[in-house]
Amino acid sequence: MRIVLVEDNSDFREEVQFHLQRAGHEVFIAADGAGLDQVLAVHHIEIAVLDLGLPGEDGLSITHRLRMSHPEIRILMLTARSSQHHRISGLEKGADSYLTKPVDMRELCAVIESIRRRISPAVADHRAPGWTLSLSTMTIMTPKGERITLTPTEMLLLRPLAEAAPDIVSRQQFAKALGHREEDYDYRRLEAVISRLRRKIATSDEESSVIKPARGRGYIFAAPITVIP
Repeated sequence: MRIVLVEDNSDFREEVQFHLQRAGHEVFIAADGAGLDQVLAVHHIEIAVLDLGLPGEDGLSITHRLRMSHPEIRILMLTARSSQHHRISGLEKGADSYLTKPVDMRELCAVIESIRRRISPAVADHRAPGWTLSLSTMTIMTPKGERITLTPTEMLLLRPLAEAAPDIVSRQQFAKALGHREEDYDYRRLEAVISRLRRKIATSDEESSVIKPARGRGYIFAAPITVIP
């Protein structure tokens, strides 16, 4: 599993990272919400392990934000606050599980394994072969799990391609999506932007032609792709 661990205590963070990696997981680390965002911008994360008492944006706020922007991520909350109120608050914000510090590493790994089993195989299988375009985060995720951040213009071009796939999106449709009148738009600019976009999302020779020209009429997204809010 790809796990991001968000914990500001470096000693505890290293200990948890060690045990999760020994259990066979790929672990990315962050010390706060900003660091988490940097990880999410690059990697496809399946489980987030969050400390409740983070500096700046706390774990409850991050949990709520993750539920809105990355609903597919499962969340395990860690905290020194053991009251029922804090546990309920975490679960209400969207945490899947809740552990109180000090954490037994065997229990932590067992909870991670339990979360892994609850992740629907059907959902995982659906994501694996294709691309995913996220409207809320303005990112596209490759079949290999790499998350690529898009500019507003790139998003305006990719959205009609993804929603129409595998059908053709005409040059006139692109002009409209960009907010231009068909008769006034310089289509050479479109060709230049599309060319840069194709290079940007090309992560292998196989994927380099995922956006294909359609005999001078427009372009198609020639691979399975899912659009999520």
